[in-house]
Amino acid sequence: MRNLIIILGIIGCTSCQQQAKPKEATEQQTADTTVSNEKEVIMNNPELKKQSELQKNLNDEGGGTYQYAEKDMNIALPVIAEILKTKGYVTPAKEVFQKKLHELFAENFNAGGNCRTKEHEKFTMLYEGGNIENPFPMMTDDVVASKEFSFISHIPLISSLGTFVDDDHFKIDTKYTQKLISRNKYFFNDNKADLAILLNEDTSFLKVLVTSYGYTKDQKINDLVMNEYLRADDDDGLAKVATIIFRKDCKNQLVIREGLLKWVADHTDGNEHRMISALYGYVFKLYENKSDFNQNEKRKIAAYVDNVFIPLKEKYGSSGGWPATELIFNLEARDKEIIDYLEQQNFYNLAAVKNLYGE
Repeated sequence: MRNLIIILGIIGCTSCQQQAKPKEATEQQTADTTVSNEKEVIMNNPELKKQSELQKNLNDEGGGTYQYAEKDMNIALPVIAEILKTKGYVTPAKEVFQKKLHELFAENFNAGGNCRTKEHEKFTMLYEGGNIENPFPMMTDDVVASKEFSFISHIPLISSLGTFVDDDHFKIDTKYTQKLISRNKYFFNDNKADLAILLNEDTSFLKVLVTSYGYTKDQKINDLVMNEYLRADDDDGLAKVATIIFRKDCKNQLVIREGLLKWVADHTDGNEHRMISALYGYVFKLYENKSDFNQNEKRKIAAYVDNVFIPLKEKYGSSGGWPATELIFNLEARDKEIIDYLEQQNFYNLAAVKNLYGE
């Protein structure tokens, strides 16, 4: 049974606090959500010291003798939970946490994403890459979701979470990375102010949420990722955005991130159509070059790109510089059965494609 000793240091004059105006009290509460030096938290758990000593010999592909294990994460979880608590994180109800978790990491939880998820007794591993990275199944880049405490974290070293008072007592660093705090408060407490912190200090994680995990429901995060592609100097650079829109899952099935295609549509006008034109060209290259996608997957990709292209060309095409013909019409010379196949699929219920080619 772990004992938690909390030592509170009261800051400021008690009588002054009692006389503070309501506005001042509100301002103080707001400040406390970002700067929390009011208390020290010391945990009594000898296992922390034992695991910390083992972690000094971690095998991080550099020749160490110890490999990070489930026990390391189990011991770290209560420490992380206490850090979040002192910073104002409100633990959501289990069902609320799970719903948001499945939204953020939907591709991992889908039937085709099971190779990117591993359940442990106290946490779920959510792998950034296409599969579990044997022989290093627990790497610092991957995300851990705590089942008991309802938060997400990367895998930490115990030494990064605080300092040892002695072999049994561990003083938690309540100033531990703001990134961890802001991730959880923004995504699970709906604290809008923390998004600004993430956009300033944690862009790498936000980008990975989109590019690797497929989370596309937050427009400001989509902007962060997609504008980077839009700044490319040439069509080939722009077309690389296709690699994060059209993916393969664990079962080698096509995944299409429609939220990013919508972003392309929303950010195209008469003066800026480079990205949709680059995607148009990307589909042609799928037919011309060797690809990981089979024939029917290429057809589906073409349909989704054309579904964006058709209304944009109709609205802005007179400004010049656009491809002259709709994509699927243009592909018929290379794939004479493409329209028949799409018709068999009911044009994937894509309105613009169905209206044009289903007439």
